[in-house]
Amino acid sequence: MANALITGVSGLATHQKMIEVVGNNLANLNTTGFKARRTHFSDVFHETVKGGSGGAVGVVGGSNPAQVGNGSKLSTIGVNFTQGNLEGTGATYDFAIDGEGFFMVDSGQGPLFTRAGVFHVDQDGYLVDSATGYHVQRFSSVGEPDGVDPGFQIPGDDSIRIPLGTTVAGAITQSAAVEGNLAPGTRPAISQVLQSGQPLLAGGTAVSAATLWNDLDITSTPFQPGDALSFQGTDHDGTAVNSSFSIDGTTTVGDVINAMSNAYSGATASLNADGSISLIANESGQSDLSVVLAEEPGNVGGIDLTSHQFGVNELGQDGEVVRTGLEIFDERGDGHLIGLEFEKQSDGTWTMTAALDPSVGVLSDDRIEGLTFREDGSFDGIAGPDGQIEVQFVGQASSQPVIFEFGTPGTLNGLTSLSGESSVASTQDGFSTGTLVGVTVDGSGLIEGIGSNGRRMEIAQIALATFRNPNGLSSEGNNFFAQTLSSGNADVGSPFSGGRGRINAGQLEASNVDIAVEFTRLIVAQRGFSANARTITVTDEILEELNNIIR
Repeated sequence: MANALITGVSGLATHQKMIEVVGNNLANLNTTGFKARRTHFSDVFHETVKGGSGGAVGVVGGSNPAQVGNGSKLSTIGVNFTQGNLEGTGATYDFAIDGEGFFMVDSGQGPLFTRAGVFHVDQDGYLVDSATGYHVQRFSSVGEPDGVDPGFQIPGDDSIRIPLGTTVAGAITQSAAVEGNLAPGTRPAISQVLQSGQPLLAGGTAVSAATLWNDLDITSTPFQPGDALSFQGTDHDGTAVNSSFSIDGTTTVGDVINAMSNAYSGATASLNADGSISLIANESGQSDLSVVLAEEPGNVGGIDLTSHQFGVNELGQDGEVVRTGLEIFDERGDGHLIGLEFEKQSDGTWTMTAALDPSVGVLSDDRIEGLTFREDGSFDGIAGPDGQIEVQFVGQASSQPVIFEFGTPGTLNGLTSLSGESSVASTQDGFSTGTLVGVTVDGSGLIEGIGSNGRRMEIAQIALATFRNPNGLSSEGNNFFAQTLSSGNADVGSPFSGGRGRINAGQLEASNVDIAVEFTRLIVAQRGFSANARTITVTDEILEELNNIIR
């Protein structure tokens, strides 16, 4: 009869543990990242009253063994690692894992693992677990110094540093991109063209550059050594021109044209096929270009230039200009505004010209010429010598080139020339000096820093650990688990790889305790406990009857 009592006691003990587990689950109903547990029972060694026998062939059959059990025991407590609901919090450093894996922290005594991503940045700039202060661990070399981006992580130390308020160095502008539209109907600038009133003839035929000046039909007396011609007027920019050119019997028409070009720094003289001479401004737009060709007093030779004076053949006009601005940064991180003007040329190409305040620096190369477009309006390429400007900022030892990108040839993803309004915008890759003011975290666990200067940089990669047997992990409290021989070693890597889940920032994983299931298990445990208590009560009554027999 004693066995009956012991068996009942074992049932009470196991069902008591079941109630404790259910109670623990219900207590953690709202604990972040908590995983519900479930008890599993097994029977205890049985007492064999009679063993089984095989019997005699053809005579009697075999008999079954007779065994009496000694009750039940707690076999194991299993952990339910199914995904809990993800709840939005909006907090920057709240993270939930959608899928497999555990966050990894350093307890000072070894690594621990958790599903509860309730973190914050401590006074030393480390990302830590809010309850314990344990440092959250990172994976890979992301965020370590590389000579280009700021390096906030310490090689060999897997803790994550987010030093808010730390200075973020500026970056020199190396390239710029222009996008927008330059309407094909934009009026181009026109260069001022002066042309002689009548062509120069020799023997009634248009002259060539090799024709001697003395052979002109309008030369009445041959010129001699010591004679001279003069060019008087104004250059393209309004500068006065008063130049004298020596002439004699060997002087050709080409010599006179070259002398005129030399007298005008802003214009070029040329001989036309009909014998007339043109003086063309080197720059397009409104112009003050003018010229009077005359003989110097005291000449021996004589020529009638009355009908050969220069008049305006084509009036210089400014074209429609499309403007935008671009801030570029020097090696100190200081920003400087450069104005950009796009002007259509008479040949259909476009020229970009940059302008800078002289007190800030000097543009040694201020234009990009020959921007061309295809018939469909897509960008075609740069026909000019280069695609960059070059600036020498005050205080810099060397000039700073800035390469411009206008789009991929044959596509509409950059600068275009389509019908409609003209409008352009530009961006560049430089940054001013600033401070680290915030972070964002993507699904791969990449923490990206945000600088007050608009710069974004990779800070660290959050580590996730997976196990071949997560049920073999040992619970350590505070929502932490430790690896055991049963769980196997942690397989550490980045989120969203190797079967690991993704990181959801601004969310937390709720407890996966199902209150309906737990209440049902609580009823079952209570009934089991009562039934085993009844076994003890009945056994006690029987023992009492035995005691009464001898009275």
